[in-house]
Amino acid sequence: MPTTLDDVAKAAGVSTATVSYVISGAKRVSPATRARVEAVIAELGYRPSPSARSLRTGQHHMLGLLLPDLANPFFPALAQAVAETARELGYGLMLSESGSDSASEDRALDAMQERVDDIVWVPETRQPDTKPYRPTVVIDRVGPDLLEFDSVSSDHRLGGQLLARRIRELGHRRIGLLAGPADSVSARQRREALCAELGDLRPEWVVEVPYSSELPQAAVGRLLDSGVTLIVAANDAVAIGALRVLKAHGLRVPQDVSLMGFDDIPWAALVDPPLSTVSQPVRAIGRRAVGLLHRRLGAREGEPTHLVLPVEYVERGSTQPLALEEGRA
Repeated sequence: MPTTLDDVAKAAGVSTATVSYVISGAKRVSPATRARVEAVIAELGYRPSPSARSLRTGQHHMLGLLLPDLANPFFPALAQAVAETARELGYGLMLSESGSDSASEDRALDAMQERVDDIVWVPETRQPDTKPYRPTVVIDRVGPDLLEFDSVSSDHRLGGQLLARRIRELGHRRIGLLAGPADSVSARQRREALCAELGDLRPEWVVEVPYSSELPQAAVGRLLDSGVTLIVAANDAVAIGALRVLKAHGLRVPQDVSLMGFDDIPWAALVDPPLSTVSQPVRAIGRRAVGLLHRRLGAREGEPTHLVLPVEYVERGSTQPLALEEGRA
């Protein structure tokens, strides 16, 4: 049987309250008593029960991270940054994913809040049915219904602008857009900024797709029968899916069509050709989110903080100037 608090108290000749004070530091205990209790704890191998401590203090020393899915490589990278920072601050991490489904997200939020002190949340939609009651930092998809929470996001509008500027520099005029879901705040911001920066240069076609390398048939059809010279994808996973389709049908990237992504996931530099993309500061996003939560636990009142971190365009081998595309116009 595991050693209990009572066992330690009896062996040390003190009350269970005194043992608790030694462990938690909640009250002053004489040096001699502290030394005796600590020696018994070490001898018996006593480990405090996390559930009992939670019942006593109301704190779990756990941080929750709720993501839409784990298939998108951007999210595991974010989870790693959040986990590292939480560990540095003495927190464990509970990770859950909603399966990109609003009902599943509601259930995951309800279950998570019973076990954590605070939450880092990437919402499934910009208008979720359920909102957390724990201190929460929203990442990436900060819709108008979530402005009451602290948030950290990339500058998605700047990302769209950078893509548009590079398109103009490369001389492309026939553009296809594999846009992200309409209810995704980040996808909408990127698309709006891209089109605004392009001005009178409008995409030849726009197809909304999920954030996945498995493209719907409508998108595949556009890729293979479009006549565009450059394709902008909603994120790198979508761009990699497009690259696979194009190659499978004998189209060369970038000789026949240039391709751009968004996120700069690790795979972006490993595919052939390497993917031109917009790089999000994923590690900084995760660390700043946990930092905001840590600050919020110390001072729950106050106006929410909304951090927007800069992005940058990364040029790789999937794009080239139109003039180099074997005379295509």
